[in-house]
Amino acid sequence: MEIFYITGNEGKFLEVKNLMPSIKRLSIDLAEIQSLNTSEIAQKKAEEGYKISHVKHLVVDDASLYLEALNYKLPGPLVKWFLTSVGSRGLFNLANSYKKYGAKAVCTLCYRNENGKFKIFKGTVTGKIVPPKVNSFKHWNGIFIPEGENIPFADMSLDRKNRLSHRSIAVRKLKRYLMS
Repeated sequence: MEIFYITGNEGKFLEVKNLMPSIKRLSIDLAEIQSLNTSEIAQKKAEEGYKISHVKHLVVDDASLYLEALNYKLPGPLVKWFLTSVGSRGLFNLANSYKKYGAKAVCTLCYRNENGKFKIFKGTVTGKIVPPKVNSFKHWNGIFIPEGENIPFADMSLDRKNRLSHRSIAVRKLKRYLMS
């Protein structure tokens, strides 16, 4: 069975390929609906991915970041828009203004099979927000340190990151499902 991971993000693909060596990539940037429901966002992306590609088996994902300073409600799946507006430094400054640095990273994967059925897999990692070395308006992985670690995702090797990341947890759940 050929499975395609649809993403315009090379880094995300390399993470998934490391865990699922047989997966193939379709480099497509899919539109994201604006919603706080990550499962809904991921399924809509999978629907759009199918309309564009017509591949039988596909996977898409949506990554979210929730801040303790915002009661773990936001930015969530709107993190891309927060980053575009205020950058990673702005996210840190928000956490710092409340002196609440807790954070939760969530990956929501949506798998679509040849029958058009969807299955959602989630991976969650708790951690904390730290000051960025460089202000990024695209990525938050430089300000998120997973619990029990001492460096942010951005500074980890692929193997280290894939032992504990939100995406790797979701991908492992997908793999178990596909093997059952």
